[in-house]
Amino acid sequence: MIKQLIYILLLISPLLMVAQGKDEKVETPQIITKLKVGKTIHFKTKSVRFLKVAQDSRCPSDVDCVWAGEAKIVIELYENDTLLEEKEISLEANTKTPTTAKKLFTAGEKTIYGYNLSPYPSNATSINPADYCLELVVK
Repeated sequence: MIKQLIYILLLISPLLMVAQGKDEKVETPQIITKLKVGKTIHFKTKSVRFLKVAQDSRCPSDVDCVWAGEAKIVIELYENDTLLEEKEISLEANTKTPTTAKKLFTAGEKTIYGYNLSPYPSNATSINPADYCLELVVK
């Protein structure tokens, strides 16, 4: 009986190995990073500077609101250390995942998206403007 079981396993195992070897499409990993207010991040010849939070009207996490609110941030886009433009971007309160990110710019084969502003407001504490971070996704 054991010989028959071993014989069956020897016959089936190559089939399992062939089934596992099929080509599967693999997604490019996403790189997620945080950019503090006043800081710059570089991507080859292009860079983005998180200038300031112009407005943060997101509904505090410990309050029930009719409207979720939004945060407006100001960024500067540079190419070869030359300012290209200053942009104001609105991030909705529910934009907390990389799938709902706002495109900032493209640098070569990489596209940089802003998807969240942290920390999230709370009624219990106030946010020091220097503590804000723009969360970026590089795809």
